[in-house]
Amino acid sequence: MGPALLPQPAGDAQAQAEADTGRSWKAGITLDLTDLRIFRAVAESGSFSRAAQLLFLAQPTVSHRMAALEREAGTQLFTRTGRGVHLTPAGLLFLGYARAGLDSIDQGRRSIAQYLLGRRGSLALGCAASAATHILPQVLRGYIAAHPDVDVRVRTGRSLEVLALLTARQVDVALVRLEVQQVDLTAEVVLREPVCLVAPPDHPLTRRKEVLRASDLQGASLLAYYRESDFWAQVYGAAEQVAGPIHRAMELDSLDAVRSMALAGLGLAFLPYSTVQADVAAGRLVRLEVTDVALPDRVTAIARRSDTPFVGPVAEIWAEIARSYGQSVS
Repeated sequence: MGPALLPQPAGDAQAQAEADTGRSWKAGITLDLTDLRIFRAVAESGSFSRAAQLLFLAQPTVSHRMAALEREAGTQLFTRTGRGVHLTPAGLLFLGYARAGLDSIDQGRRSIAQYLLGRRGSLALGCAASAATHILPQVLRGYIAAHPDVDVRVRTGRSLEVLALLTARQVDVALVRLEVQQVDLTAEVVLREPVCLVAPPDHPLTRRKEVLRASDLQGASLLAYYRESDFWAQVYGAAEQVAGPIHRAMELDSLDAVRSMALAGLGLAFLPYSTVQADVAAGRLVRLEVTDVALPDRVTAIARRSDTPFVGPVAEIWAEIARSYGQSVS
């Protein structure tokens, strides 16, 4: 007599059955979306021939793929009769998962299509603090109204900090106050605006009849933007190259603060014309022309990573920013 066979515990038998089933799914051809679509069509129509018509396939192809699917499942999914086919209990169980999987894939495809159109997804926008104050609110008001299903986040900072966020993939688009020349970034200048020298209406220089020269600025109190900025290097450097050292009455970290101090009569200020245009028109500030100082334009640029597809919300906000800045200053 051979050795006695010990009974296998029920739990072990179930585990073995599950393992065998798992191996059967991995054998033969690989399950794909076409199999799932054919299975659903056969199950819902109750006919291989009708499913073939609905899917524009040959009936032998449908029959072959379903037979392969059953081999893959390790069990019969359909009962074939002269009047068509019916789902077995295993087939009925699998139908729920097949429908859920196909619906999920279809929903994912629709979501991608909406994303490519810029209507869904998320957008992380990095913005220089000064740019976030003036034109960006109008940009985002129009953008969000047209794209209500896009999740928008804005991070602000100095231009170099914002570019660092872009390089680190923490934002998708950067709006900065300098020309971008990094090889891994694609950038576009959206605005070049003149920088002007303004003074309070009662300042002595506003009463001078003759043309101002750089030397006239010596001894005048200048309200200065913070020295770590590109604005400092470009604008004050250009003035001091001609005039020599200019007395800085105060240094501030915000152009809006510089403007406010000038409006309070505390000194002269170099500012982008767009920030003081209304003040000059209303007589709250006076624009001074200094003939021998060539002040550089102030640059506003947008940038994105060159290795990221230019589609969806990134492309849409890019176009909105370019359009809005193009209309902001003539």
